[in-house]
Amino acid sequence: MLTRLNKTNFLTKWKKSLGLLFLALSPLLITSCLDDDEIDYYDGPLAYVSFYHGSPETGAVTIYADGVSKPPYSTYDFKYTDYFNYGNFYTGERTLSFKNRNANNSLLDTTVTLEENQVYSFFFIDGEDADMGIVQAEDDWDSPAADKALVRLVNLSPDAPALDLYINDEETPLFDGEAFKSVTDFVEIDADLTTFTVEGTGEISLTAEDLDLRAERVYTVIVRGYVNPESGATSEKNLSIQVIRNYPNY
Repeated sequence: MLTRLNKTNFLTKWKKSLGLLFLALSPLLITSCLDDDEIDYYDGPLAYVSFYHGSPETGAVTIYADGVSKPPYSTYDFKYTDYFNYGNFYTGERTLSFKNRNANNSLLDTTVTLEENQVYSFFFIDGEDADMGIVQAEDDWDSPAADKALVRLVNLSPDAPALDLYINDEETPLFDGEAFKSVTDFVEIDADLTTFTVEGTGEISLTAEDLDLRAERVYTVIVRGYVNPESGATSEKNLSIQVIRNYPNY
């Protein structure tokens, strides 16, 4: 039987698993994603936000919230295929800006509403009407059983057809018909050595073999890149699978 992992439990477990380590090392964990230089400690309402860079046509970016960027977003080159795990953000209406690294021009500005104790993922994609686009998902999952893991599928390939995800030798897909910008719900599977196979119409077949999915962990399978990259494009822009661990991230 699954136990509901509410956002209060998420915060408690997240701090115990990884957050307490950083709280012991530095006060920046609490203030790093926030926008007030004077605050050393904040115990008000928070939301939790992760970012994944899935735009092959976009270089390194810096993330701003209401015009302010703080570590780790201000200190690391956030490049294609990189992932920032959940960080603390003030709640309410927030303007997120994504700028070229070490430049002042904004690739995308978007206004979002972050609710207290809610958990979000933002996925960068190639823009249609702008330099860059974004897919927002509200992350919600049940706490997996002691021998289970949770998995979801995200399709970030602009020219891929609807995709199906299979695990191991199963004939029935875990997810099917997931189009570009789709983010599925989390589904419970056995925690074990696992092979993911992604298939689509035509000759699309991608495999990530013998991944050690650990019990009580939460994972996202991301399909990124192009089915038909431009001539001369680097191989990193080719269609491929990437698996990230959302929780706990160790």
